[in-house]
Amino acid sequence: MRRGTLAVAVAALLVLAGCSAGGAFGPNTSDRDAPRLQFENATAASGLQYEASGSGVGSGNSGVYAADVNNDSWTDVLAVGGAGPTLFENREGEFARSDALPPVEGKVKSAAFVDVERDGYPDLFLFTRDGAVHAFHNDDGTFERTDYGLGNLTYPLGATAADYDGDGDTDLFVYQSGPWRDRKPAGYFNLETTIDADNGNRNYLYENVGGEFRRVESDDIGGNHWSLAASFADLTGDGRPDIHVANDYNNDTLYVNRGDGTFEQRSLGGSTARNGMASEVADVTGDGRPDVFVSNIWFPDLQANMDQERYDRLKRLLEFVIHSSRTQGNTLLVNGGDGSFEDRADDLGVRHGGWGWAASATDFDNDGDRDLVHTTQHVVRVNRTDPVYTYPMVFQSNRASGEDGFVRVNKTRNGMEETDGRGLATLDYDHDGAQELVVAVYDAPFVVYDNAAADGNSLQFRAVDEHGATALGAVVTVTAGDTEQVVAQTANVDYLSQDSRVEHVGLGDHETATVHVRWPDGTERQFEDVSANQRLRLTKDGVVVTARTE
Repeated sequence: MRRGTLAVAVAALLVLAGCSAGGAFGPNTSDRDAPRLQFENATAASGLQYEASGSGVGSGNSGVYAADVNNDSWTDVLAVGGAGPTLFENREGEFARSDALPPVEGKVKSAAFVDVERDGYPDLFLFTRDGAVHAFHNDDGTFERTDYGLGNLTYPLGATAADYDGDGDTDLFVYQSGPWRDRKPAGYFNLETTIDADNGNRNYLYENVGGEFRRVESDDIGGNHWSLAASFADLTGDGRPDIHVANDYNNDTLYVNRGDGTFEQRSLGGSTARNGMASEVADVTGDGRPDVFVSNIWFPDLQANMDQERYDRLKRLLEFVIHSSRTQGNTLLVNGGDGSFEDRADDLGVRHGGWGWAASATDFDNDGDRDLVHTTQHVVRVNRTDPVYTYPMVFQSNRASGEDGFVRVNKTRNGMEETDGRGLATLDYDHDGAQELVVAVYDAPFVVYDNAAADGNSLQFRAVDEHGATALGAVVTVTAGDTEQVVAQTANVDYLSQDSRVEHVGLGDHETATVHVRWPDGTERQFEDVSANQRLRLTKDGVVVTARTE
Protein backbone atom coordinates (compact mmCIF):
# COMPACT_ATOMS: atom_id res chain seq x y z
CA MET A 1 0.00 0.00 0.00
CA ARG A 2 1.22 3.51 -0.76
CA ARG A 3 1.33 7.01 0.57
CA GLY A 4 -1.20 7.90 -2.14
CA THR A 5 -4.92 7.99 -2.69
CA LEU A 6 -5.85 5.23 -0.28
CA ALA A 7 -3.55 6.56 2.45
CA VAL A 8 -5.12 9.99 2.22
CA ALA A 9 -8.57 8.42 2.23
CA VAL A 10 -7.76 6.44 5.35
CA ALA A 11 -6.42 9.54 7.09
CA ALA A 12 -9.58 11.44 6.18
CA LEU A 13 -11.67 8.53 7.38
CA LEU A 14 -9.97 8.61 10.76
CA VAL A 15 -10.58 12.32 11.10
CA LEU A 16 -14.27 11.75 10.36
CA ALA A 17 -14.20 8.98 12.92
CA GLY A 18 -13.12 11.45 15.58
CA CYS A 19 -9.53 10.24 15.57
CA SER A 20 -6.44 12.16 14.52
CA ALA A 21 -4.01 12.07 11.64
CA GLY A 22 -0.95 12.07 13.81
CA GLY A 23 -1.12 9.85 17.06
CA ALA A 24 -1.06 6.17 17.90
CA PHE A 25 -3.26 3.13 17.65
CA GLY A 26 -4.21 2.82 21.28
CA PRO A 27 -2.32 1.15 24.11
CA ASN A 28 0.77 -0.91 23.47
CA THR A 29 -0.59 -4.13 24.90
CA SER A 30 2.40 -6.31 24.05
CA ASP A 31 4.86 -4.16 26.05
CA ARG A 32 5.96 -5.80 29.30
CA ASP A 33 8.52 -5.24 31.99
CA ALA A 34 11.67 -6.81 30.57
CA PRO A 35 15.26 -5.79 29.82
CA ARG A 36 14.93 -2.90 27.42
CA LEU A 37 16.79 -2.00 24.28
CA GLN A 38 17.95 1.59 24.24
CA PHE A 39 19.05 3.84 21.39
CA GLU A 40 20.35 7.39 21.20
CA ASN A 41 20.22 9.83 18.29
CA ALA A 42 23.83 10.07 17.11
CA THR A 43 23.22 11.75 13.75
CA ALA A 44 25.23 14.89 14.43
CA ALA A 45 28.18 13.07 15.98
CA SER A 46 28.25 10.42 13.22
CA GLY A 47 28.76 12.96 10.44
CA LEU A 48 26.07 11.37 8.26
CA GLN A 49 24.16 14.50 7.25
CA TYR A 50 21.66 13.72 4.49
CA GLU A 51 18.15 14.96 3.88
CA ALA A 52 15.55 13.30 1.67
CA SER A 53 13.30 15.40 -0.52
CA GLY A 54 10.13 13.30 -0.26
CA SER A 55 9.67 13.76 -3.98
CA GLY A 56 9.19 10.12 -4.81
CA VAL A 57 5.74 9.09 -5.97
CA GLY A 58 4.03 6.58 -3.70
CA SER A 59 6.57 5.16 -1.26
CA GLY A 60 9.32 7.61 -2.12
CA ASN A 61 12.90 6.55 -2.68
CA SER A 62 14.56 7.15 0.68
CA GLY A 63 17.02 4.30 1.00
CA VAL A 64 20.23 3.44 2.84
CA TYR A 65 22.81 0.83 1.80
CA ALA A 66 25.81 -0.34 3.84
CA ALA A 67 29.03 -1.79 2.40
CA ASP A 68 32.77 -1.73 3.07
CA VAL A 69 33.57 0.05 -0.18
CA ASN A 70 37.35 0.34 0.22
CA ASN A 71 37.84 -2.91 2.14
CA ASP A 72 39.34 -1.28 5.23
CA SER A 73 36.94 -2.98 7.73
CA TRP A 74 35.03 0.29 8.32
CA THR A 75 31.51 0.04 6.87
CA ASP A 76 30.54 2.87 4.52
CA VAL A 77 27.02 4.07 3.71
CA LEU A 78 25.23 5.08 0.51
CA ALA A 79 22.23 7.39 0.98
CA VAL A 80 19.51 7.77 -1.66
CA GLY A 81 16.44 10.00 -1.73
CA GLY A 82 17.81 13.54 -1.58
CA ALA A 83 19.37 15.75 -4.23
CA GLY A 84 21.35 12.74 -5.47
CA PRO A 85 22.91 9.47 -4.29
CA THR A 86 25.66 10.27 -1.79
CA LEU A 87 28.41 7.95 -0.62
CA PHE A 88 29.64 8.47 2.94
CA GLU A 89 33.09 7.11 3.70
CA ASN A 90 33.56 5.74 7.19
CA ARG A 91 36.74 7.26 8.61
CA GLU A 92 37.31 5.23 11.76
CA GLY A 93 33.81 5.73 13.11
CA GLU A 94 32.86 9.07 11.60
CA PHE A 95 31.24 9.55 8.20
CA ALA A 96 32.40 12.04 5.57
CA ARG A 97 31.05 12.66 2.09
CA SER A 98 33.11 10.86 -0.53
CA ASP A 99 33.82 11.72 -4.16
CA ALA A 100 34.51 8.06 -5.03
CA LEU A 101 31.07 7.80 -6.72
CA PRO A 102 30.57 9.88 -9.89
CA PRO A 103 27.40 12.02 -10.20
CA VAL A 104 24.37 10.28 -11.66
CA GLU A 105 21.71 11.84 -13.87
CA GLY A 106 18.06 10.99 -13.41
CA LYS A 107 16.01 10.17 -10.34
CA VAL A 108 17.59 7.20 -8.59
CA LYS A 109 14.99 4.92 -7.03
CA SER A 110 17.14 2.28 -5.35
CA ALA A 111 20.54 0.63 -5.20
CA ALA A 112 22.39 -2.63 -4.52
CA PHE A 113 26.01 -3.47 -3.71
CA VAL A 114 27.13 -6.70 -5.44
CA ASP A 115 30.67 -8.00 -5.79
CA VAL A 116 30.35 -8.96 -9.46
CA GLU A 117 33.98 -9.94 -10.08
CA ARG A 118 34.38 -11.45 -6.59
CA ASP A 119 37.54 -9.49 -5.92
CA GLY A 120 36.57 -8.34 -2.43
CA TYR A 121 35.38 -4.90 -3.52
CA PRO A 122 31.57 -4.47 -3.79
CA ASP A 123 30.38 -3.04 -7.10
CA LEU A 124 27.27 -0.89 -7.31
CA PHE A 125 23.99 -0.80 -9.23
CA LEU A 126 21.77 2.29 -9.19
CA PHE A 127 18.22 1.87 -10.49
CA THR A 128 16.32 4.90 -11.74
CA ARG A 129 12.62 5.58 -11.82
CA ASP A 130 12.54 5.45 -15.64
CA GLY A 131 14.11 1.97 -15.72
CA ALA A 132 17.68 2.91 -16.55
CA VAL A 133 20.45 1.03 -14.73
CA HIS A 134 23.71 2.76 -13.79
CA ALA A 135 26.44 0.23 -13.08
CA PHE A 136 29.78 0.96 -11.42
CA HIS A 137 32.82 -1.26 -11.05
CA ASN A 138 34.63 -0.79 -7.75
CA ASP A 139 38.32 -0.32 -8.46
CA ASP A 140 40.02 -0.47 -5.04
CA GLY A 141 37.45 1.87 -3.47
CA THR A 142 36.74 4.15 -6.44
CA PHE A 143 33.73 3.58 -8.68
CA GLU A 144 34.05 3.54 -12.45
CA ARG A 145 31.13 3.47 -14.86
CA THR A 146 30.72 0.16 -16.63
CA ASP A 147 28.13 -1.97 -18.36
CA TYR A 148 27.34 -5.29 -16.76
CA GLY A 149 24.70 -6.14 -19.38
CA LEU A 150 21.45 -5.52 -17.50
CA GLY A 151 20.13 -3.12 -20.10
CA ASN A 152 17.06 -1.00 -19.38
CA LEU A 153 14.23 -2.24 -17.17
CA THR A 154 10.73 -0.92 -16.51
CA TYR A 155 10.41 -0.09 -12.79
CA PRO A 156 13.26 -1.81 -10.91
CA LEU A 157 12.99 -1.54 -7.14
CA GLY A 158 16.07 -3.49 -6.16
CA ALA A 159 18.30 -6.50 -6.67
CA THR A 160 19.76 -9.33 -4.64
CA ALA A 161 22.52 -11.80 -5.42
CA ALA A 162 23.61 -15.42 -4.99
CA ASP A 163 25.24 -18.22 -6.98
CA TYR A 164 22.03 -19.95 -8.03
CA ASP A 165 23.58 -22.45 -10.46
CA GLY A 166 26.63 -23.42 -8.40
CA ASP A 167 29.23 -22.43 -11.00
CA GLY A 168 31.23 -20.26 -8.62
CA ASP A 169 30.16 -16.77 -9.64
CA THR A 170 27.57 -14.28 -8.42
CA ASP A 171 24.21 -14.16 -10.19
CA LEU A 172 21.55 -11.47 -9.86
CA PHE A 173 17.81 -11.31 -9.25
CA VAL A 174 16.14 -7.98 -10.04
CA TYR A 175 12.66 -7.31 -8.69
CA GLN A 176 10.31 -4.70 -10.08
CA SER A 177 7.22 -2.84 -8.94
CA GLY A 178 4.91 -0.51 -10.85
CA PRO A 179 4.38 3.20 -11.60
CA TRP A 180 1.80 4.70 -9.26
CA ARG A 181 1.56 7.71 -11.55
CA ASP A 182 -0.03 5.57 -14.26
CA ARG A 183 -2.03 2.85 -12.54
CA LYS A 184 -2.78 1.01 -9.31
CA PRO A 185 -2.09 -2.67 -8.47
CA ALA A 186 -4.82 -5.09 -9.45
CA GLY A 187 -5.49 -5.72 -5.77
CA TYR A 188 -5.81 -2.05 -4.88
CA PHE A 189 -9.60 -2.07 -5.03
CA ASN A 190 -9.91 -5.78 -4.29
CA LEU A 191 -8.88 -5.84 -0.67
CA GLU A 192 -10.31 -9.27 0.07
CA THR A 193 -9.44 -11.01 -3.20
CA THR A 194 -6.39 -13.05 -4.21
CA ILE A 195 -5.06 -11.65 -7.47
CA ASP A 196 -3.83 -14.30 -9.90
CA ALA A 197 -3.10 -11.94 -12.81
CA ASP A 198 -1.43 -8.82 -11.48
CA ASN A 199 -0.56 -5.73 -13.50
CA GLY A 200 2.91 -4.82 -12.20
CA ASN A 201 6.20 -5.68 -13.89
CA ARG A 202 8.14 -8.86 -14.30
CA ASN A 203 11.06 -9.89 -12.11
CA TYR A 204 14.22 -11.11 -13.83
CA LEU A 205 17.01 -13.55 -13.10
CA TYR A 206 20.45 -12.84 -14.57
CA GLU A 207 23.27 -15.35 -14.92
CA ASN A 208 26.82 -14.11 -14.46
CA VAL A 209 28.83 -15.16 -17.50
CA GLY A 210 32.42 -14.00 -17.25
CA GLY A 211 31.55 -10.84 -15.34
CA GLU A 212 28.60 -9.89 -17.56
CA PHE A 213 24.96 -10.60 -16.76
CA ARG A 214 22.71 -12.38 -19.23
CA ARG A 215 18.98 -12.47 -18.67
CA VAL A 216 17.64 -15.97 -18.09
CA GLU A 217 14.67 -16.33 -20.42
CA SER A 218 12.43 -18.67 -18.49
CA ASP A 219 8.83 -18.82 -17.35
CA ASP A 220 10.06 -20.12 -13.98
CA ILE A 221 10.65 -16.53 -12.86
CA GLY A 222 7.38 -15.00 -13.95
CA GLY A 223 4.41 -12.96 -12.92
CA ASN A 224 3.86 -9.22 -13.27
CA HIS A 225 4.02 -8.25 -9.60
CA TRP A 226 4.41 -5.07 -7.59
CA SER A 227 7.42 -6.49 -5.76
CA LEU A 228 9.00 -4.48 -2.95
CA ALA A 229 11.71 -6.74 -1.51
CA ALA A 230 13.40 -10.08 -2.15
CA SER A 231 15.88 -12.45 -0.51
CA PHE A 232 18.20 -14.90 -2.30
CA ALA A 233 18.82 -17.62 0.32
CA ASP A 234 18.57 -21.36 0.90
CA LEU A 235 15.09 -21.66 2.40
CA THR A 236 14.57 -25.39 1.79
CA GLY A 237 17.75 -26.77 3.37
CA ASP A 238 19.20 -28.40 0.25
CA GLY A 239 22.19 -26.06 -0.09
CA ARG A 240 20.78 -24.24 -3.12
CA PRO A 241 19.65 -20.58 -2.90
CA ASP A 242 15.94 -20.03 -3.34
CA ILE A 243 14.20 -16.66 -3.75
CA HIS A 244 11.53 -15.12 -1.52
CA VAL A 245 9.67 -12.09 -2.89
CA ALA A 246 7.39 -9.78 -0.90
CA ASN A 247 4.66 -8.45 -3.18
CA ASP A 248 2.43 -5.45 -2.64
CA TYR A 249 -1.33 -6.12 -2.77
CA ASN A 250 -0.71 -9.80 -3.44
CA ASN A 251 0.73 -13.05 -2.07
CA ASP A 252 4.40 -13.55 -1.33
CA THR A 253 6.17 -15.68 -3.93
CA LEU A 254 8.74 -18.40 -3.30
CA TYR A 255 10.94 -19.56 -6.17
CA VAL A 256 12.35 -22.96 -5.19
CA ASN A 257 15.70 -23.80 -6.78
CA ARG A 258 15.47 -27.25 -8.40
CA GLY A 259 19.24 -27.53 -8.82
CA ASP A 260 19.16 -27.90 -12.61
CA GLY A 261 19.07 -24.19 -13.41
CA THR A 262 15.29 -23.93 -13.08
CA PHE A 263 12.89 -22.89 -10.33
CA GLU A 264 9.50 -23.98 -9.09
CA GLN A 265 7.26 -20.99 -8.50
CA ARG A 266 5.03 -21.16 -5.41
CA SER A 267 2.47 -18.63 -4.22
CA LEU A 268 2.64 -18.69 -0.43
CA GLY A 269 -0.93 -17.46 -0.02
CA GLY A 270 -2.59 -17.43 3.37
CA SER A 271 -1.67 -14.48 5.54
CA THR A 272 0.94 -13.34 3.00
CA ALA A 273 -1.90 -12.00 0.81
CA ARG A 274 -1.30 -8.51 2.15
CA ASN A 275 1.00 -5.60 1.40
CA GLY A 276 4.43 -7.21 1.74
CA MET A 277 7.07 -4.56 2.33
CA ALA A 278 10.19 -6.35 3.60
CA SER A 279 11.91 -9.69 3.11
CA GLU A 280 14.19 -10.29 6.08
CA VAL A 281 15.70 -13.79 6.26
CA ALA A 282 17.28 -14.97 9.51
CA ASP A 283 16.92 -17.70 12.10
CA VAL A 284 14.82 -15.90 14.70
CA THR A 285 13.46 -19.03 16.41
CA GLY A 286 16.80 -20.66 17.23
CA ASP A 287 16.23 -23.95 15.42
CA GLY A 288 19.01 -23.41 12.86
CA ARG A 289 16.64 -22.82 9.94
CA PRO A 290 16.19 -19.42 8.24
CA ASP A 291 12.80 -17.83 8.82
CA VAL A 292 11.28 -14.92 6.86
CA PHE A 293 9.95 -11.73 8.44
CA VAL A 294 7.73 -9.56 6.23
CA SER A 295 6.62 -6.17 7.50
CA ASN A 296 3.13 -5.12 6.57
CA ILE A 297 0.27 -2.80 7.52
CA TRP A 298 -1.73 -3.10 10.72
CA PHE A 299 -4.69 -1.00 11.76
CA PRO A 300 -6.24 -1.53 15.19
CA ASP A 301 -9.80 -2.09 16.26
CA LEU A 302 -10.93 1.52 16.20
CA GLN A 303 -14.17 0.87 18.03
CA ALA A 304 -12.43 1.47 21.36
CA ASN A 305 -11.04 4.78 20.13
CA MET A 306 -14.24 6.58 19.16
CA ASP A 307 -17.75 7.07 20.46
CA GLN A 308 -20.28 4.41 19.50
CA GLU A 309 -22.45 6.73 17.37
CA ARG A 310 -19.56 7.63 15.08
CA TYR A 311 -18.42 4.03 14.91
CA ASP A 312 -21.87 2.79 13.93
CA ARG A 313 -22.15 5.46 11.23
CA LEU A 314 -18.80 4.58 9.65
CA LYS A 315 -18.73 0.89 10.53
CA ARG A 316 -19.14 -0.46 7.02
CA LEU A 317 -16.36 1.66 5.54
CA LEU A 318 -14.10 1.09 8.53
CA GLU A 319 -14.45 -2.66 8.32
CA PHE A 320 -13.78 -2.68 4.57
CA VAL A 321 -10.63 -0.55 4.61
CA ILE A 322 -9.20 -0.84 8.10
CA HIS A 323 -10.06 -4.47 8.79
CA SER A 324 -9.49 -5.92 5.33
CA SER A 325 -7.28 -8.99 5.00
CA ARG A 326 -4.53 -6.81 3.57
CA THR A 327 -4.12 -4.65 6.67
CA GLN A 328 -3.79 -7.34 9.32
CA GLY A 329 -0.16 -6.82 10.18
CA ASN A 330 3.30 -8.33 9.83
CA THR A 331 4.00 -11.95 8.99
CA LEU A 332 6.71 -14.13 10.50
CA LEU A 333 7.09 -17.21 8.33
CA VAL A 334 8.70 -19.89 10.47
CA ASN A 335 10.60 -22.44 8.42
CA GLY A 336 9.32 -26.00 8.75
CA GLY A 337 12.52 -27.46 7.28
CA ASP A 338 10.85 -29.06 4.28
CA GLY A 339 10.10 -25.98 2.21
CA SER A 340 6.96 -25.20 4.17
CA PHE A 341 6.32 -22.09 6.27
CA GLU A 342 3.89 -21.29 9.06
CA ASP A 343 2.96 -17.72 9.91
CA ARG A 344 3.48 -17.36 13.66
CA ALA A 345 3.45 -13.58 13.96
CA ASP A 346 0.56 -13.66 16.43
CA ASP A 347 1.89 -16.13 18.97
CA LEU A 348 5.45 -14.77 18.69
CA GLY A 349 4.26 -11.20 19.28
CA VAL A 350 5.35 -9.35 16.14
CA ARG A 351 2.04 -8.90 14.29
CA HIS A 352 1.26 -5.33 15.34
CA GLY A 353 3.78 -2.84 14.01
CA GLY A 354 1.75 -0.06 12.40
CA TRP A 355 2.50 0.76 8.77
CA GLY A 356 5.77 -1.12 8.29
CA TRP A 357 8.52 -0.81 5.68
CA ALA A 358 12.16 -1.96 5.75
CA ALA A 359 13.18 -4.48 8.41
CA SER A 360 16.26 -6.02 9.98
CA ALA A 361 16.92 -8.95 12.30
CA THR A 362 19.99 -8.65 14.49
CA ASP A 363 21.09 -9.07 18.10
CA PHE A 364 20.90 -5.56 19.54
CA ASP A 365 21.56 -6.49 23.18
CA ASN A 366 24.24 -9.15 22.51
CA ASP A 367 22.40 -11.81 24.51
CA GLY A 368 22.63 -14.52 21.84
CA ASP A 369 19.36 -14.17 19.92
CA ARG A 370 18.08 -11.95 17.14
CA ASP A 371 15.77 -9.03 17.76
CA LEU A 372 13.59 -7.42 15.06
CA VAL A 373 13.17 -3.84 13.95
CA HIS A 374 11.27 -2.17 11.12
CA THR A 375 10.58 1.39 10.06
CA THR A 376 7.08 2.83 10.01
CA GLN A 377 5.31 5.76 8.40
CA HIS A 378 2.88 8.07 10.17
CA VAL A 379 0.13 8.51 7.58
CA VAL A 380 -2.46 7.79 10.23
CA ARG A 381 -2.39 8.07 14.00
CA VAL A 382 -5.22 7.68 16.49
CA ASN A 383 -4.13 8.80 19.93
CA ARG A 384 -1.99 11.95 20.00
CA THR A 385 -0.93 11.39 23.62
CA ASP A 386 0.77 8.04 23.01
CA PRO A 387 2.24 7.72 19.47
CA VAL A 388 3.07 4.03 19.76
CA TYR A 389 3.07 3.02 16.11
CA THR A 390 4.74 5.97 14.42
CA TYR A 391 8.42 5.37 15.19
CA PRO A 392 10.73 2.45 14.30
CA MET A 393 9.20 -0.73 15.73
CA VAL A 394 11.59 -2.66 17.97
CA PHE A 395 10.79 -6.24 19.02
CA GLN A 396 13.13 -7.75 21.61
CA SER A 397 13.56 -11.51 21.56
CA ASN A 398 12.69 -13.45 24.73
CA ARG A 399 14.72 -16.57 23.88
CA ALA A 400 17.73 -15.68 26.01
CA SER A 401 15.43 -15.64 29.04
CA GLY A 402 13.99 -19.05 28.17
CA GLU A 403 10.72 -17.86 26.63
CA ASP A 404 9.40 -17.91 23.08
CA GLY A 405 8.49 -14.84 21.12
CA PHE A 406 9.22 -11.14 21.31
CA VAL A 407 8.34 -8.12 23.41
CA ARG A 408 7.64 -4.83 21.69
CA VAL A 409 9.86 -2.17 23.25
CA ASN A 410 7.89 0.99 23.89
CA LYS A 411 9.00 4.26 22.28
CA THR A 412 9.21 6.00 25.64
CA ARG A 413 11.90 3.50 26.65
CA ASN A 414 13.81 2.68 23.49
CA GLY A 415 14.80 6.26 22.62
CA MET A 416 13.49 6.20 19.05
CA GLU A 417 11.91 9.26 17.44
CA GLU A 418 8.79 9.61 15.35
CA THR A 419 9.81 9.64 11.70
CA ASP A 420 8.21 8.83 8.37
CA GLY A 421 10.68 6.00 7.86
CA ARG A 422 11.37 3.94 4.73
CA GLY A 423 14.78 2.29 4.38
CA LEU A 424 16.78 0.88 7.30
CA ALA A 425 20.33 -0.43 7.62
CA THR A 426 22.04 -2.10 10.57
CA LEU A 427 25.82 -1.96 10.99
CA ASP A 428 28.51 -1.46 13.58
CA TYR A 429 29.99 1.70 12.14
CA ASP A 430 32.16 2.63 15.17
CA HIS A 431 33.63 -0.80 16.03
CA ASP A 432 32.11 -0.84 19.52
CA GLY A 433 30.72 -4.38 19.18
CA ALA A 434 27.08 -3.22 19.01
CA GLN A 435 24.70 -2.90 16.08
CA GLU A 436 23.69 0.64 15.17
CA LEU A 437 20.86 1.81 12.92
CA VAL A 438 20.52 4.26 10.06
CA VAL A 439 16.91 5.17 9.24
CA ALA A 440 16.13 6.64 5.81
CA VAL A 441 13.32 9.17 6.28
CA TYR A 442 10.80 10.02 3.56
CA ASP A 443 11.04 13.82 3.60
CA ALA A 444 13.48 14.81 6.35
CA PRO A 445 17.09 14.20 7.47
CA PHE A 446 18.17 10.59 7.89
CA VAL A 447 18.64 9.47 11.50
CA VAL A 448 21.59 7.55 12.94
CA TYR A 449 20.93 5.67 16.17
CA ASP A 450 23.70 4.56 18.49
CA ASN A 451 23.05 1.34 20.40
CA ALA A 452 23.23 2.17 24.10
CA ALA A 453 22.07 -1.16 25.52
CA ALA A 454 24.49 -3.81 24.26
CA ASP A 455 26.62 -4.64 27.30
CA GLY A 456 27.45 -8.25 26.39
CA ASN A 457 30.23 -9.65 24.25
CA SER A 458 29.87 -10.18 20.53
CA LEU A 459 31.61 -11.59 17.48
CA GLN A 460 31.56 -10.17 13.94
CA PHE A 461 32.69 -11.96 10.81
CA ARG A 462 32.60 -12.50 7.06
CA ALA A 463 33.28 -15.89 5.55
CA VAL A 464 35.16 -15.19 2.31
CA ASP A 465 36.28 -17.17 -0.70
CA GLU A 466 39.82 -17.50 -2.01
CA HIS A 467 39.57 -14.05 -3.64
CA GLY A 468 38.42 -12.26 -0.50
CA ALA A 469 34.81 -11.88 -1.63
CA THR A 470 31.95 -12.56 0.76
CA ALA A 471 31.00 -16.20 0.26
CA LEU A 472 27.28 -15.88 -0.37
CA GLY A 473 25.61 -19.09 0.74
CA ALA A 474 28.24 -19.98 3.34
CA VAL A 475 26.76 -21.19 6.64
CA VAL A 476 28.50 -20.16 9.86
CA THR A 477 27.62 -21.79 13.18
CA VAL A 478 28.78 -20.00 16.33
CA THR A 479 28.65 -21.94 19.60
CA ALA A 480 29.13 -20.27 22.97
CA GLY A 481 28.23 -22.35 26.00
CA ASP A 482 24.84 -23.96 25.37
CA THR A 483 23.86 -21.42 22.71
CA GLU A 484 24.28 -22.26 19.04
CA GLN A 485 23.63 -19.60 16.40
CA VAL A 486 23.41 -20.42 12.70
CA VAL A 487 24.04 -17.63 10.20
CA ALA A 488 23.57 -18.11 6.47
CA GLN A 489 25.42 -15.41 4.54
CA THR A 490 23.28 -13.54 2.02
CA ALA A 491 23.38 -10.21 0.20
CA ASN A 492 21.34 -8.78 3.13
CA VAL A 493 19.06 -6.76 0.83
CA ASP A 494 15.67 -5.43 1.90
CA TYR A 495 13.18 -2.74 0.93
CA LEU A 496 15.25 0.29 -0.20
CA SER A 497 17.98 -1.03 2.08
CA GLN A 498 21.02 -3.22 2.46
CA ASP A 499 22.56 -4.25 5.78
CA SER A 500 26.28 -4.71 6.24
CA ARG A 501 27.62 -8.08 5.05
CA VAL A 502 29.65 -8.23 8.26
CA GLU A 503 27.58 -10.65 10.32
CA HIS A 504 27.04 -10.00 14.02
CA VAL A 505 26.24 -12.46 16.83
CA GLY A 506 25.94 -11.74 20.54
CA LEU A 507 27.80 -13.97 22.99
CA GLY A 508 26.45 -12.69 26.30
CA ASP A 509 29.02 -13.27 29.05
CA HIS A 510 31.05 -15.78 27.02
CA GLU A 511 34.57 -14.66 26.16
CA THR A 512 35.26 -17.32 23.53
CA ALA A 513 33.28 -19.27 20.94
CA THR A 514 33.63 -22.16 18.52
CA VAL A 515 33.09 -21.12 14.90
CA HIS A 516 32.24 -23.69 12.23
CA VAL A 517 32.09 -22.66 8.57
CA ARG A 518 30.64 -24.54 5.62
CA TRP A 519 31.47 -22.87 2.32
CA PRO A 520 29.17 -23.25 -0.71
CA ASP A 521 31.58 -25.73 -2.34
CA GLY A 522 31.26 -28.05 0.68
CA THR A 523 34.57 -27.16 2.34
CA GLU A 524 34.28 -27.11 6.14
CA ARG A 525 36.54 -25.67 8.84
CA GLN A 526 36.11 -25.37 12.58
CA PHE A 527 37.91 -22.79 14.69
CA GLU A 528 38.11 -23.35 18.44
CA ASP A 529 38.47 -20.82 21.27
CA VAL A 530 37.88 -17.78 19.11
CA SER A 531 38.10 -14.70 21.33
CA ALA A 532 35.05 -12.44 21.60
CA ASN A 533 34.88 -8.78 20.63
CA GLN A 534 36.67 -9.14 17.32
CA ARG A 535 35.83 -8.62 13.67
CA LEU A 536 37.05 -11.61 11.64
CA ARG A 537 37.62 -12.67 8.08
CA LEU A 538 36.99 -16.41 7.94
CA THR A 539 39.01 -18.09 5.21
CA LYS A 540 39.64 -21.70 4.29
CA ASP A 541 43.23 -21.20 5.46
CA GLY A 542 42.34 -19.74 8.84
CA VAL A 543 41.03 -16.73 10.75
CA VAL A 544 42.19 -13.18 10.06
CA VAL A 545 41.44 -10.53 12.71
CA THR A 546 40.55 -7.25 11.01
CA ALA A 547 39.54 -5.20 14.06
CA ARG A 548 38.85 -5.23 17.78
CA THR A 549 35.25 -4.36 18.64
CA GLU A 550 34.75 -3.15 22.19
